[in-house]
Amino acid sequence: MVLAAGCGGSGALTPKELQKEAETVQSAAAEGALLASDVARDRTTEPFARIHSGVLVEQVKPATQALTQGHVPGELDARRKQAARKAKAVVDALEELHASPGDRAVARRVLRELEELSS
Repeated sequence: MVLAAGCGGSGALTPKELQKEAETVQSAAAEGALLASDVARDRTTEPFARIHSGVLVEQVKPATQALTQGHVPGELDARRKQAARKAKAVVDALEELHASPGDRAVARRVLRELEELSS
């Protein structure tokens, strides 16, 4: 609860806060892509992949909430909506990796998704 409030919750987002939340999502997507790559190449353990993907999900959820529920000036709303969609997609991909940390086929699919989302 405190974490969500500290990240803007459902209040107004300044342009700088919008950028920060979008960067948080992009960073988690990039880190998740590295993790998915390691899983796909069988270069990490299932417990590590499960824990690390879960940590990344928890890092992105507050940004997702801020981007989904936050209010921005009209000219920034399209950017906020796009960032919110990207954040939701990153969470979904990371949760899929979290649910199947030893499945190399899932990891390859998640890797492609997260590489696209991190750019």
